[in-house]
Amino acid sequence: MTSSSNIQTETNEPEEKSFFGIIIHSFFVIPFIIAMAALLLFASMHWLTREQLTAYDYLEQVKIGGITKRWQAAFELSKILANPKLIPQEERFANELTAAFQNSKTDDKRVQQYLALAMAKTGNPVFLNTLVSGLNGASDENLRTIIYALGLLKDKRAVPTLLQYLDNPDERVRSITVVSLGNIGDDNIRPALRRMLEDPQPNVQWGAAISLANFKDPAGKNILKNLLNRNYLSQYKEVDPQEQTQIVLEAITASSYLNDAQLNKQLQELSKHDESMRVRSLSMAALQK
Repeated sequence: MTSSSNIQTETNEPEEKSFFGIIIHSFFVIPFIIAMAALLLFASMHWLTREQLTAYDYLEQVKIGGITKRWQAAFELSKILANPKLIPQEERFANELTAAFQNSKTDDKRVQQYLALAMAKTGNPVFLNTLVSGLNGASDENLRTIIYALGLLKDKRAVPTLLQYLDNPDERVRSITVVSLGNIGDDNIRPALRRMLEDPQPNVQWGAAISLANFKDPAGKNILKNLLNRNYLSQYKEVDPQEQTQIVLEAITASSYLNDAQLNKQLQELSKHDESMRVRSLSMAALQK
């Protein structure tokens, strides 16, 4: 009896396991596979559709899309125009982008901000006057974005206009202005940037020091030494760890232009001991440069 009972148990166990395997396979595995396949198909179709959209397509969405669609289209336009191969060269595109920017003054702020960046990324000087005119009456956020866009455009004719904003009461405007002037690279602005090293706001001083270093001007060297020191940056509670790392990275790039012994010593320390792999890697590259 015992032997017969054991045989029966052994016979049933595979059947039970097989049964539960079928249940699991039918109700969990197969539906999961189908769902993942559908998701991948949807993602692929979405990606292919997005890739097929041109600058003209996004510009059309800016003009006729809904509230949310307009700023998203402006954002996508600013992204694809970072690729020189995707920038339309026709005069028609420049005219339509200019018109869209001018008509966006009363729209969601993000529309005008992303259109300003889109114009700047083309590198086309035809947009200079449009951006300069956009400064007049612009909201605080849009003002800062347009100033930044003028820096990206790198047209030296914007310098006289930008110099006026170095005395703006808003420290954020002054900060973005020194960065934009540094991007433009007009050697004549160095005296103005040296003056901004004495600005009462640290972030303005930081931008001025980094911009001066782009000219291989060591006037802001002591400020750069601070920016390469995380203990110094930790004093500013409003600067989160990610922003702190970004500031250090920018200071490393700026320091590489000066080839200063003290700064190089700090770069060596960062290349060995900093918590960020990006910081260590860029420090090593700067020393080799």
